[in-house]
This record gives sequence, C-alpha cells and structure tokens, in this order.
Amino acid sequence: MLYLVLVEFGIYWAHRELHDIKPLYKHLHATHHMYNKQNTISPFAGMALHPLDGILQAAPHVIALFIVPTHFMTHLVLLFCDGVWTTNIHDCIHGKVWPIMGAGYHSIHHTTYRHNYGHYTVWMDWMFGTLCHPEVDSKKLA
Repeated sequence: MLYLVLVEFGIYWAHRELHDIKPLYKHLHATHHMYNKQNTISPFAGMALHPLDGILQAAPHVIALFIVPTHFMTHLVLLFCDGVWTTNIHDCIHGKVWPIMGAGYHSIHHTTYRHNYGHYTVWMDWMFGTLCHPEVDSKKLA
C-alpha cells in the first residue's frame, strides 16, 4: 500500500508540474493533450506521450522502489497495470466509482487543464485542492 501511495503522490506532482511549468508543458506534455476533442478525450491520448514526459511520470514507480523494496516481477506487473490504467482513464467510459480516477474525472482534466491530475485515485487532487467532480462541477465549467 505504501508503494502505491508513493506512486500516486509522485505521479500527481509530476503531472501537475508538467502543466504548471510552461516550457515543460509546451515541449513535453502538450503532445499528450493534442488528441483532445471538444468536450471529451480520446483513448489515443493515453499513450501519446513525449518520451521524456513518459519517463517523468514513470519515475515515481522507480523512486518508490528505493523506499519500499518490491519484488521485480511485482514491479513489472504494476508497470503493465499502469499502462492499462492509463488507457482506461482516457476511454471516455466513466465508471463512477469514487475515489477512483475514472474517465469522467480525467476528461475534466483534459478540458480544463487545471483539475484532476491524480493517477489511480482522486485523493491527491482532494488533498491539494485540484479536485473537480464530473457530476457536480462540470456544470460550473460550461
């Protein structure tokens, strides 16, 4: 569990900084957002990453290994699951299972660029004030 919390925390901040630091966004993270549609996202966005963007967002998985030793096969399975998860939050099918970061939450991220930076859950967004709920807050954003 500690491993997953560390990964969630690290990916949240890496993703948020890729938006907040304008040169990082322009040269690295904008590639990911180029597949946005008008009020939704495309599953292609899940894998459309500049290589350095991918490294920055995968780094928390490696850093967590130095804090929470994990079996190599477990680490590989978690990285594989991460790829599946990344596709899942970009597929426009919102499962509405709080606190899971579903496609509904992540669609808001792709339309506002300032909310819902989290990875597996919305907890980091809740803790750091960037959470925007799809059912309630999407009406405010229109």
